[in-house]
Amino acid sequence: MANYTTEIRSTFGTKYVKVFLKDKSRLEEIRVVLSNLTSVKNINVTQNKEPDLTAYPSKVYTAEETQQEIEAALKVIFESKPADPVVIEEGISSISELAYRQIIDLIYYFGKNMEKLTNLRSKFDEEGYREYFLPYLNSMSPNHTATGETFNKIGKTDILVQNTKSENVFIAECKLWGGESQVHPAIDQLLQRYVTWRDEKLAFIIFNKTVKGFSEIVNKAIEAIKSHPLCKRYLGQTKDSCASFIFVHPEDPKKEVQLELIMFDCA
Repeated sequence: MANYTTEIRSTFGTKYVKVFLKDKSRLEEIRVVLSNLTSVKNINVTQNKEPDLTAYPSKVYTAEETQQEIEAALKVIFESKPADPVVIEEGISSISELAYRQIIDLIYYFGKNMEKLTNLRSKFDEEGYREYFLPYLNSMSPNHTATGETFNKIGKTDILVQNTKSENVFIAECKLWGGESQVHPAIDQLLQRYVTWRDEKLAFIIFNKTVKGFSEIVNKAIEAIKSHPLCKRYLGQTKDSCASFIFVHPEDPKKEVQLELIMFDCA
């Protein structure tokens, strides 16, 4: 038997998804992760001949779409679960380059997987895309939590990863692609509203829902970020739709912050 299997069942015309795990000791852990998926209304541990999980779709999702998202999540949990991010205790929110890259790689991996889920992601708005990532980021480490719409400085940042001391280690802003003219305002929002003096590791995540020709959009986004007044250096593309930048810290010209552009084609 594989680590997991799923199937759709129906009772009195209502469809739901059954999740069977090989390792029964992980039922509660997996239940918590799956309960945060966008398409899941609620999920329970059920006691049959052997304990398993029963998941009910949210109102606007079909059981087939819920099964698809659950299987995508289980694939991440069982096939690509990384080691804990390694935090260097230099300052309140210092995080090692290795850990920063781990988190970025996770987001990139999850997002590429989402690009394949056409029926599911077609129902996402900006908030839906953000919520898609949170269960996966919360599964990466017992010592870190990822939350959405979390207050930091003077606003609510889209994705905030913190350690067990509630210290910030990663901040991300999510936007739908609306043209290069919207790039500077989005970065200003991230830098001015959410970044404190101790925050140094950032990401700007863009989802393209409407425009064909994704390669050109990636190039336009990179050029727009390079022209931002606080952009100090362009370090190059790290993946086909990711690029790294160094910015001057908005509160201290002697400090730098790292910003990773991560883009996904959902058109």
